[in-house]
Amino acid sequence: MSTIPEHTDGAAPADSLLAWITHPASLTLPDFHLSAEELRSTLAAVLTQFQQDLEAIASDESPADFYNTVVALEKAMEPLRRLSAVAGVLQGSAHTDDNSDALAEIDAELSSAFLGVELNSALFNRLEAINDASLLPEDRRHLQLLLADFIRAGARLDDDGKQRVEAVSAELTRLENRFANTVLAETNASAFVIERGGPYSPDGLTEPQLAAAAAQAQERGVDGWVLPLESTTVQPPAESLTDPETRSALFAASADRCSRGGEGDTRGLVADITALRAALAGVLGYSSFSEYAIEPQQAGNPEQASSLLISLLEPANQQLQRELATIEKTAQPQRLAAEDIPFWLRRVGSQLYGIDHSEISKYFEFNRVLHDGVFYAASVLYGLSFENVTDRFAGRLWDETVTVWEISEGAKVLGLVCIDPYTRPSKRGGAWMAELVTGARLTGEQPIITMTMNVPRPAPGEPALLSLDDVNTLFHEFGHVWHGLFADSTYPSRAGTSVPRDYVEFPSQLNEMWMLHPDVLPNYARHITTGEPLPENLVEQIKQAQKFGQGFGTIEYLAAALLDLSWHGLEPGEQVEAVLDFESEVLSAAGFSPSVQPRYRSPYFMHAFSFGYAAGYYSYLWSEQLAAYVSEWFDQQGGLKAESGQAFRRSILAPGFSVDPEQAITQFFGEQPTVDPLLRRRGLPTREQTQAEVPVGSPADTSAAAGSPADTSAPAGSPAQAPAETHPEAPREA
Repeated sequence: MSTIPEHTDGAAPADSLLAWITHPASLTLPDFHLSAEELRSTLAAVLTQFQQDLEAIASDESPADFYNTVVALEKAMEPLRRLSAVAGVLQGSAHTDDNSDALAEIDAELSSAFLGVELNSALFNRLEAINDASLLPEDRRHLQLLLADFIRAGARLDDDGKQRVEAVSAELTRLENRFANTVLAETNASAFVIERGGPYSPDGLTEPQLAAAAAQAQERGVDGWVLPLESTTVQPPAESLTDPETRSALFAASADRCSRGGEGDTRGLVADITALRAALAGVLGYSSFSEYAIEPQQAGNPEQASSLLISLLEPANQQLQRELATIEKTAQPQRLAAEDIPFWLRRVGSQLYGIDHSEISKYFEFNRVLHDGVFYAASVLYGLSFENVTDRFAGRLWDETVTVWEISEGAKVLGLVCIDPYTRPSKRGGAWMAELVTGARLTGEQPIITMTMNVPRPAPGEPALLSLDDVNTLFHEFGHVWHGLFADSTYPSRAGTSVPRDYVEFPSQLNEMWMLHPDVLPNYARHITTGEPLPENLVEQIKQAQKFGQGFGTIEYLAAALLDLSWHGLEPGEQVEAVLDFESEVLSAAGFSPSVQPRYRSPYFMHAFSFGYAAGYYSYLWSEQLAAYVSEWFDQQGGLKAESGQAFRRSILAPGFSVDPEQAITQFFGEQPTVDPLLRRRGLPTREQTQAEVPVGSPADTSAAAGSPADTSAPAGSPAQAPAETHPEAPREA
């Protein structure tokens, strides 16, 4: 007879975080106004109960079977996942001095608890003893993946090895949290200030940009304008600022952050984190952390990941050469340094294709794009309906600008989505989706999802107008949302977006295809004042303008992805002290000019050193290769069609990781994708076109200081900004 205890604790106050975690009611939210004391007490209670449950499972005298071991473990871990998800919302979107230490403690303790499960010898022995011959396919796969997870974590190490893994992992968690907090603080502190009458000028900024910058300045007591920095190297205002010296100063504020010395300098953290990861890989039997991290991904090994990146380098460089030549011929700029290229790409692209970005943004008001664009496409493809239920959670949300939507299919409620669109000092940069509650048959829970962006908050009474990049990001993030919302798996740890990193971005990048699709765009792109639709002649011009700059954008991304793989290619025992020198050497050896700044430089590369994407930034391109192929399939099926959407949802989105993604793709489409659809999506030369042309050299050969891309969020089809955390409920980013 099993000794697994039933949860009978009913002492938690009905409205407390602990009650929401341990006695969940479907489609409810906790009160996010949580004190550090409540966070800590909830952590203590959850861990105490979990340790009791874990001990009961591991020491059960009954013969191990799937139910009393695997299912029991899955249920026991669910409260930890829910607490981690709540902490993730606060860490990413409502981080304050008051809750910072408590959130760091939660992350450290939960990371230790998750690792402790996988290093538990008694539990591992029970898992190995289970006979899987009679199990259902989904159950057998779950058990096999669970065993693989335990082995990768060090379950077969001796006691000394396990202690080393625990010690290194704990230190890594501490350093990664410190890195994230330092980058957030330094990014906020490095906001670019333009004082009225000072040496820098806001000339060229659009009216919404000026209004937002003036509002930021007023909040900070500055007479002038303040441009908060985004997470990427190139800042969006750089595309508009007409004064070269202002562009240079803004570029320096961004690119030099976290490397100026003092408390905000993260170079020492980068050195320590990468050395510890290499050491951890060595203890676990791997030659590098990249080998360890990529083994369970779709790529399988660093060589495959690197091969895809390298395959785009020559096509991207050919496109880069054309773009630089076009700028020189069309504009003949006196200076074309790295900080100038985004400006000239935008200006020349606008001239070539008749695009006025400040005017075009007036056709993309946030709520209309959301309702009549994103929601409309999903209503046709997947049969969804949407109801704003924010009032139901009044006073409980983490910010007053957050809205909550109940999403249904006919009479069936599928789940909730919390939308947090605007930038603020307590929120980290970028855009991401996270599962607050993962939908799964085992728990009977319906998904609750958060979708976060960093759109500049408009001045009071003004509409939030989106750039084309913002529109793309919104569609992208909702691709993640649909993936999580449609979860139809038994086990939470294999449901929804709990899939390999280099597969999870595929549904989001695929959803970008509807942004400018003729079946969707006319429904939402309407002028904020007149209500007139976006003129048809501009649509094709927008598409062409988006591809102008993809050479820059692709190289910027490739530089960051190769840098990530290089940092995590260090062997056990190696430590790099001169962080920026290492960065320069890696990029130079790969053929990049020093002026081609990576999308993220090492000192603020959150994906690589805090977000759980270590040796994983290549994933965006790996996923995009699949997204490009499937977007062509949708068009071949007739575009926005319910039949195609439902079939895709049922076979690809809904299963999560309960089936093998590669097998699911092959069974559904009959083949695996090639790189050519990806090249077409980015407007780069295909393999045949590349072979037909005489090579024009590497990025290092560009005389115009090839550097930054057309924009920092990247046009449709480019890699977005990616995620966080090392736990299963890690946010999925753009």
